[in-house]
Amino acid sequence: MAKRVSKAEKEMTGWLFMIALIVGVPIYLFDKMNKTIGWQIPTLIVVGFLLLLFLNRWSKKRARLRYLRDKYQDEHIVQNILAKRIWIGQTSEQLTDSLGYPAATDHKLLKTKTRDVWKYRHQGANRYGLRITVENDEVTGWDSKSS
Repeated sequence: MAKRVSKAEKEMTGWLFMIALIVGVPIYLFDKMNKTIGWQIPTLIVVGFLLLLFLNRWSKKRARLRYLRDKYQDEHIVQNILAKRIWIGQTSEQLTDSLGYPAATDHKLLKTKTRDVWKYRHQGANRYGLRITVENDEVTGWDSKSS
């Protein structure tokens, strides 16, 4: 008599097969290379690849730092942007450089000013972890909810 397999058991079997493939195939290939050409060449390839990743990340950070220094000409502002800080009087452009574009915005046009609420860290239906009030392209306040 054959045992009936539930949908959850089938799904778990599929996941285990995928994990075995993802982990097992590289180990099998490394073992085959190790037996044919030795461990030194694959190790050098892996170390070289990791070095390239490190150098790429480092050059991107340097390019961003150079871009921000050229743009703002003020080291204090640049360091605040790199630390992803918010401050009263921060321009909307500085805010975008610091936190990126918002997940959503609310826009109000008043008689004497424009008021935008920039929303970050989307948590659900119109729920956001960070709301920043921007009036006339300057930050006037924010509300941060801890998650």
